[in-house]
Amino acid sequence: MKRLTRVALISAVLHFIYVIATFGIGFLRTLTYEPDIIAEANHVVVLQDKVVIGMTGTPFLYVFTWIGLALVLGLGRLVFKDKRAKSIQINLTSTSNV
Repeated sequence: MKRLTRVALISAVLHFIYVIATFGIGFLRTLTYEPDIIAEANHVVVLQDKVVIGMTGTPFLYVFTWIGLALVLGLGRLVFKDKRAKSIQINLTSTSNV
């Protein structure tokens, strides 16, 4: 249970960092944007010509990526722990034979 909690927390922290970084990059781009009014004066477009019909991503995507990342991290920790235990066991048996 301890491993599951730790993996879930790591996954949540990584998603939090992703959301903060995305927000920060958008904020900085908005803050530093300076429109070039003279260059855009030749390209006047009526608003009705630029209508986009579509949909945004579902917020459940973040839940699924959180669960998926937690599974990948958990499997990675199991494999790493297993390989580490085997290498320690090999080192112990090789030093005891000397």
